[in-house]
Amino acid sequence: EVRVREGRAVNIHMFCARRPGLLLSTMRALDNLGLDIQQAVISCFNGFALDVFRAEQCREGQDVLPEQIKAVLLDSAGFHGML
Repeated sequence: EVRVREGRAVNIHMFCARRPGLLLSTMRALDNLGLDIQQAVISCFNGFALDVFRAEQCREGQDVLPEQIKAVLLDSAGFHGML
């Protein structure tokens, strides 16, 4: 789930099966989108859960759309092309 907040802020909730390297690939994917993670909670109990309570779009120009963020996160979790 991805929600755009006031200004250029974004909230993200992600839950999927745990696998080696998932946190690293997820954080890299968000960084590649130009998102600056400011507050997050990560849990790896009974799966992988990532709650980003605040991320800022730090690149100038066109904003990243929620659908783009979802697609990148699904890809990083191994669900290629599912949206």
